[in-house]
Order: sequence, then structure tokens, then C-alpha cells
Amino acid sequence: MVSNIMVYKNKTIQKHTRGNWFARVRHSGKIISIYGRTQLEAYAKLKALVDRIESEKAALSGGRLLRRVDGLAVPSVGAVAVAVVEGAGDGGSAQGKGKRTYTLREWYDEWISSYKAGHVRAATLTAFRSQFRKLKSLYDVRIDEITNLMLSKAINEVSANRAKDAVHNLLKQLFAVAFNNRLIEVNPAASLPRPKQAAIHQKRAFTQEQERRFIELCLTDSDFEPFIICVLQGLRKGEMLALKPNDFNFENGTLRIDESYDQAHPEDMQTKNQASNRIMPMFALTRKILLRYRDADPKERIFRLTDTMVQRRLARLYKLDADLPRLTTHELRHTFISRCHEKGIDEIVVQRWVGHAIGSRMTKAVYTHVADDAERRYIDILNGVID
Repeated sequence: MVSNIMVYKNKTIQKHTRGNWFARVRHSGKIISIYGRTQLEAYAKLKALVDRIESEKAALSGGRLLRRVDGLAVPSVGAVAVAVVEGAGDGGSAQGKGKRTYTLREWYDEWISSYKAGHVRAATLTAFRSQFRKLKSLYDVRIDEITNLMLSKAINEVSANRAKDAVHNLLKQLFAVAFNNRLIEVNPAASLPRPKQAAIHQKRAFTQEQERRFIELCLTDSDFEPFIICVLQGLRKGEMLALKPNDFNFENGTLRIDESYDQAHPEDMQTKNQASNRIMPMFALTRKILLRYRDADPKERIFRLTDTMVQRRLARLYKLDADLPRLTTHELRHTFISRCHEKGIDEIVVQRWVGHAIGSRMTKAVYTHVADDAERRYIDILNGVID
């Protein structure tokens, strides 16, 4: 009988409980996961990843490695061209004869394929494409000829405030990597100011009284239960939609967050970043709600909603109280963070609970002490056991 298991260089393709296929590769102390709708798709992605890692090792042995990006050491782009320049005489200038030059469009494609594809969520790649489309005026300009003024003008041509900020961040990444790979002598985005319009945007959240009224409304209809989870646990919408019964540990009173659901890319269940994978306390009211799903199919998401269904339910909820601010699901997460700050919960604990990156090694060391001595008290505070 022919085995249906596919293996590439001792890495096995496995079938997920959700029905798609996946494999995991350990590299530089981290686990990198790849997913595919079919076994063949997952195999192709696995092969590309393993081959890339092997190329990296070869680059290391040849002295061509320039930097580490997203936890994966990446050989310098145009390494052969760099070698030609360094041995060409006349000082070996990085912009000398024989150096590979890129237009902005060519460099974006290279950056995506070398640094992002296989390392970030499919939804993130889609967002990058959307942001890059706003830079059409610079598509065919060589990156070594682009100036700070040209980038500023391109950003100012973007109308929406959030889009300005997103394009600004994309340009910072693109040119930082180009500079570190010695494709340009000067980084025109290094001193690129953040759009002032984006700084005006204020994060909204419920007051304590508004949150109380919101939760009371949610308890009137089981359709509104997902929003209680968002506001009481501080989950992102995708994290809430990805919850399954095997994520609940009622014995320990914890909730595991290690997947995120995106309707546009249902096969890609990765969370936003590594810090997003976490185990957080299951607060009292959340526990009561999730107990109803304890015996549900562990392979299925408990809130099988589309984005449209989420928006319609939230709109229906707000019609019950015209005085409540119309917060989005992500702003319900802001409300949780605001409550934590108002109750004096340590910032390091809040960061861990909501899946924000904790800064330095020292901060992580401090967190270990804080968690051991104070986290139980913080949980009791949010549960209303103590003031």
C-alpha cells in the first residue's frame, strides 16, 4: 500500500484538524510554520522554506550574510553583484560599476519574495500590495535616485490618514533593507517624518459605565456573546473567531491564543506575530460563557461568523442603546487595555495578556517576577473580587 505521507528532508507534511495541511521547521531557535490547502501546496512551501534555510547556511559559510530579518538570517540581495563591486578596484564603492540597481517596483518584488513571503500571514502580504499600489508614481524610479522629498510627496498624495501611516511604514521597511544590503548609499526614508494626520487619530474605548451597559446588552442575546469575549479578554477579532473548545482550560482557568481567523485567507491561521501566541487568564464572565461550548466539536471554531455577520450583529446591538459609542471590535480590545491601566495592572502583565511584544530582555526578566507575585491579584481585580 502506498503511503499518503509526504516528507521533504526529514520534515513531514501533516494534516491539520481543520482539514488543511501544515509542516513546521525549527530554525535559529524558532518554529516556522507553513500551511497549504492541499498536501502538494504545503509540500511546495516546505521545500521552498527548507531550501532557503540551506541557502542561508551556504551564505554564512561563504561570508555573504549581511543581516537577520524577522528571525530568519537572509543572504544579501545581489550578493554576487556586491562581490564584483568589492573586487573591482577604485575603492569598491557600493554604487560602482557592476552593481545591481533596482527600480522601486523591482525592489518591492525582491523584498517581498526574500524577506516576507513564507514569514508573514497572507493577509499581511495582501495589505502590503494594497499599500504599494499607492506609490505608482515611483514604480519605475531607481531606488538609488529616490529622495526624501519624493517619498514625502508620495505619502502626501495618499488621502486616508491610516493609509498614509501604512505607506510610511512600508517605505521605512523597504529602504532600511535596501540600505543594509548596500543597494543605496543613503537611506531617503531614514528621516521620513510620520504623517501628522495619523498622529491625530485617537484610540477610543468605553468608560467603565459604558462597558457595564455594553455587557448587560450583550447578555440579552447569545448572538452578542462574541463581543463579551472581545471586551473582557482583549482579543482581536480574528483571535476571537479562531477560538475552539480545546483552547479552554477550565481546570487552570486559562485561555490559549495561538490562531487567528481571516475570512479572506481561511487556510492561514497564524496570529499577527510571535508575541500574539499566548496563554492568558480566563476571566469570570468569560468562563461562564465558554462553559456552554465545552462539549462542542474540538475541531470547529465556536463562533463561525463572517465579517459581515460580525458587523451586522454589532450594529443590531448598538440599536438597543443609542447613547453608547459605536466602537469597533478592535476598540473593544482597547477598552480591555484601558480597564487594565485604570486598575493599576502592571504594564508588563497587560502586554503579555493582550499579545503585545515585551521589549528588552530586562523587561522579560522583570515580568517573570511580576507574574509570580502579583498576577493572581490582578486577575481578582478584573473579576471584581477586590478593588
